[in-house]
Amino acid sequence: MGSITVVRSEAKELDAKGWILIYGRRKVGKTFLLRNFVRWDGFVSVRRDLSLRCEGLEAENLSDLAEKVGKLLENDRVVVIDEFQRLPMSILEDLTMYHPHGRLILSGSSLGVVRKIFSPKSPLLGFFIPFKLSLINPIDIISSLRDLFKPEDAVELSCYLRDPWLIPLATDDSLKLVYTYACRYWQVVRALLGEAFAEEERALTKLYESILLLLGSFKWRIGEIASILYSRGLIREPSSSHLAGFVKNLVEMDLVRSLKIYNSRRKIYRLKSPIMEAFYYLDSKYEVSERQVSLSEVKPAIEFLIRKHVEDFVADLLAQYYGGRREYLMSPEVDLIVTRRGRPVLVGEVKWGRYDTEDVERFREKVRHMPGIRIFVTKEKESAAYKDVQIVDADDLVHLELPKL
Repeated sequence: MGSITVVRSEAKELDAKGWILIYGRRKVGKTFLLRNFVRWDGFVSVRRDLSLRCEGLEAENLSDLAEKVGKLLENDRVVVIDEFQRLPMSILEDLTMYHPHGRLILSGSSLGVVRKIFSPKSPLLGFFIPFKLSLINPIDIISSLRDLFKPEDAVELSCYLRDPWLIPLATDDSLKLVYTYACRYWQVVRALLGEAFAEEERALTKLYESILLLLGSFKWRIGEIASILYSRGLIREPSSSHLAGFVKNLVEMDLVRSLKIYNSRRKIYRLKSPIMEAFYYLDSKYEVSERQVSLSEVKPAIEFLIRKHVEDFVADLLAQYYGGRREYLMSPEVDLIVTRRGRPVLVGEVKWGRYDTEDVERFREKVRHMPGIRIFVTKEKESAAYKDVQIVDADDLVHLELPKL
């Protein structure tokens, strides 16, 4: 297996003119992207102790940082300041004196600081364009893996390697990858989570942890989660409104995603990171954070998770490819639906394994009155395409050879 380098499409957007503030939770690849795929003349990393690591300019301490960066900006150069949120606000205000010369790119992991910068009273308001970086988008990751793995392996690994920190650890076995980092070395996932809360100056309380655990167990109804937490004495009343603020915080921290239910005002909430979801799901079933579990013991659950995460990945991939919005369709219940301006353009079923004509017929029957194209996704085609259903396999997915709308 060769080394994996993911060329992220966000790099093109970051090369646009103007001053930019790029933000996102830790370990989503901000520094790697800026260092390797964005042209820069000066790069400043701000350490926790406020010491500086500089490339392309000489700034010995904070007192002369604004002046040294400013000289490059005045000469129409590009400067990146990584972990900018550690800087005193006074230095950031001094840097605005050089606007709009050159290009200044700030990168930070604290969403709380970002909100302050774009608040109405912020002295930095109007100087920077906000740019959020999250998990690697589906097309970028699968395009990077298709020449390194068999098609079905590339699809499965893409689910998890959207989390950039897992890329150097990848093998061709998604089952062992999940077992290793959700069961054996789960502390890594837990530490990243704790770091995300620390950056937001929030405590990873028992309440937050319990919400994450329940979401990881695929309980998505906020009312149901509230009832469970109330029964455990963690909240004062069993109402979804009492829990809404906590869930909103988790969404803002990029730990949880909300997905609209088609033809409804309701939403489904899921953990955003598949490996994090795997840890919480396995911890809820097997208590992997409290005891050693063997691969054979948890294998059925991991296989279930991989199928579930492939379904999610395919839905996100198709939504990106067709330029639509992924939603959930509850009645009839199908695996994926993509809409544009509220109208379905695609409905699909994912059968990640062997299938037969009866599986396709059941899917056809469920969606016979639905508009849009119909896609049946599987590892490998075992039957010819139907007139009204397109069979798509792993090879089609990795090469993006998908039906036209």
